[in-house]
Amino acid sequence: MIRLLPSFHETLVLPRKPTDTVSRLLVSTSDKPFVQPDEAQLIFTGWVRPDRFRLSLRSRRHNHFLPLVAGTIDGTNSGCLLSLTYQLFPLTRLLLYGWTVLLLIGGLVAITVLDNLSVAFVVAIILVVMHAVTRSNFAIQLKLTRDSIHRIIA
Repeated sequence: MIRLLPSFHETLVLPRKPTDTVSRLLVSTSDKPFVQPDEAQLIFTGWVRPDRFRLSLRSRRHNHFLPLVAGTIDGTNSGCLLSLTYQLFPLTRLLLYGWTVLLLIGGLVAITVLDNLSVAFVVAIILVVMHAVTRSNFAIQLKLTRDSIHRIIA
């Protein structure tokens, strides 16, 4: 299935108890969105509960392509299952959908009302470039986020 916006899903099987996984995530997570001088060792911002969490990498400035990680922790007999979903932040998704719709409407107006295919072609190029940049930046930030999560919970 082709998605308009990038996302990634993974399930990890861990050999430790859910409480140990939660404590590892809690130790590395802050509720402050940006890096503070006294909290250099904290890697994530967000919240962690006993059965689920939502977090992202901390940064020194805004990065709209950072993935928001929503996860659930399910206990098993020999450890736990960690289900992770990486996606763009809601505001970033809203802006991308909004600009996509506006550009599509502009392209349709250019074709139907103005009878101008060159404007529609330019709109199509803008859409392709906009989504290609989004996917490539998301992939870069996804790798950094996944590496950090795997390092913390391993």
